[in-house]
Parts: sequence; structure tokens; C-alpha cells
Amino acid sequence: MTRAYKIHLDVEYNQVAVFSSGLKNPFNNWEDRHVSQGFAWRPRSVSFRTLDNGPHSVDVFTTEYAGPLSHGVIRAVEGPFNVPGDGRFEIASISEAVDLSLPPGKYLLRSEMFGRSGDVELIRLIFARMEIPRFSILVADREISCDEPLLTEARAAG
Repeated sequence: MTRAYKIHLDVEYNQVAVFSSGLKNPFNNWEDRHVSQGFAWRPRSVSFRTLDNGPHSVDVFTTEYAGPLSHGVIRAVEGPFNVPGDGRFEIASISEAVDLSLPPGKYLLRSEMFGRSGDVELIRLIFARMEIPRFSILVADREISCDEPLLTEARAAG
């Protein structure tokens, strides 16, 4: 696994979004089921529900296969993400975004949340190239539920 980026975001509304650069209305509208499952997904945009608001340190990794979960994960969710042809995408909170790039193509995107280390929440985003994209809640804490079928469609927030 190769760490591609380390970024810092000030998270509001308990969400970190990953979306194609240039996407009009990149954030997703959260329905109750999205909140309970911990993510809202649509093509070119996925938002992950964070454990808390405030400063977050986000490590972005690339790999061929996602592999086992990292030690100490409190919440882990995965789903498909297509990096567009120009390779450009963003990781963002409501108030700020960081432009990044990876080789274009289909990825399995895993979000692993670890909780607080000092004053900062820790998140790991893993882009796995050779995995079959799928939706899954791998680790659920008490704030999210796996009881209902996953809602794998969202609308753009407007």
C-alpha cells in the first residue's frame, strides 16, 4: 500500500466527501437511511459520515487490493468510485476542498475511521484498483446500522 497524500480538513456536518473535480453540486443530499448507514453515494460522488466534527487528518492510500482492515478501526465503509479520465478528484468538507489526482479508472474506495488522536480525528481512504467495486459496511459502531438494505443512490444537494 502506498500513501499518496496526507491532507487536513476542518469537518462540518459530520461528512467528508470524495468527488470528481468540476462536478456541479458535488455534495450529496442525505436521507435518513444514508445517515444510518454512514454514507451517501451517487456516480462521481460519495460522502462518508464522520465520527465527529472539527479537525481531521486524512491519509489517502492507493493499492491493488484493499486487504484486511487496519488495526483500531471504529467504522469502515466501502463502495465504488471512478476516478475520471483526467485523474482529478477532490476530498472535501463543506468549507474546504483539496484537489488530488490518481490514475483514471474504477476503484473500490474504503473509508476507515479511527477516532481522535489528540485534537484530530483520523481517517484513512484506500483506493484499491483491482478489487471488485461493492457496497459494504465492514465495521459498524453504535452510530450506524447494517439492519436495512443499503441505499446506494443519492441526489445532489442543491
